[in-house]
Amino acid sequence: MKIVKNEKGFVVSVTAIIIAVILGLSILYISNSIAINVTSSANSYSTSQAKWSAVSGIEHTILRLNSGSLDYINGTYPFYNGNIIIDTTTIDPANQVMQITSTGMHSNSIRILSIRIEPVESDTAIEEGFEDDEGFDYDDGPGNPGPHVWGFTCSGEIPNGQYPTYVLQGADSCFFFGTKIKNNSSLSFAPVGTDDNQTWIFNISLAAGIDVPQEWLQQKFLPADFLSIKANGIPIEYWNGDPGKSAMHPRIGNTTMDLPTNFENFSFNLTDILGEVDSVYFVIEAMTNQWNKYIGIEGISLIGLGGWTILDGAYSEI
Repeated sequence: MKIVKNEKGFVVSVTAIIIAVILGLSILYISNSIAINVTSSANSYSTSQAKWSAVSGIEHTILRLNSGSLDYINGTYPFYNGNIIIDTTTIDPANQVMQITSTGMHSNSIRILSIRIEPVESDTAIEEGFEDDEGFDYDDGPGNPGPHVWGFTCSGEIPNGQYPTYVLQGADSCFFFGTKIKNNSSLSFAPVGTDDNQTWIFNISLAAGIDVPQEWLQQKFLPADFLSIKANGIPIEYWNGDPGKSAMHPRIGNTTMDLPTNFENFSFNLTDILGEVDSVYFVIEAMTNQWNKYIGIEGISLIGLGGWTILDGAYSEI
């Protein structure tokens, strides 16, 4: 009996096995390549996230420094699915120079940025108590002089003898005041330089009242009666009465306090209002329409709160 071998079938089976092996190796190679690329992309993304986390920490630090304070800088802060660690270290005790580091962490990636800072001393740019007529100018406004009176309590005789008896009380020193003040007249101060690394606070002591003995009648102002304060031409605050005859109300800024009959201090954060500026000048305008309506300014000051400044070239990567 003769046996016939199926050689074609054998060849087909061997070929199929070879193809399967090749496909398997190809899939394994492609899978490994994809895994490597995914890992590389993940590492690149993680490194980028760590860097931007560190940058965000530096930005947070600068914002805190702009407020003149190191409070609430140190700590660990979550940032998306990573963390930021901010730390401060004194590196020059003699000059109080500090280094602030911001560590950005994401997955296994870490990036560290740093800045160096030094303190800025507080400064007083204006301190005016109206002991004399220096340091400011008074402008009567356009046209002929009107029937208005401005005076100084420390400069001798009061013009026309119009000195308040019942209002503008409580001053600790001299003060500048007016009654029946002509519209468009102004009190202006020469520009002063300001260090833009500081937060600047403008203080002014004010009072306004009708000079009568009855307290309930001392704040009967009309809309035409006003007091306006401007810094670099920008209104800080504007007070005036209303048709119902009342105290002068604040209209523009963040002040909520009416002008009192006795002197009180008002403070304005000029840095918040104007931003960073290298000089400031003030103009004060007012108007009253009767001889017994008084507005007084006991004094003004412009004070820098000091703070911190970043040293040149201090921003770097560790």
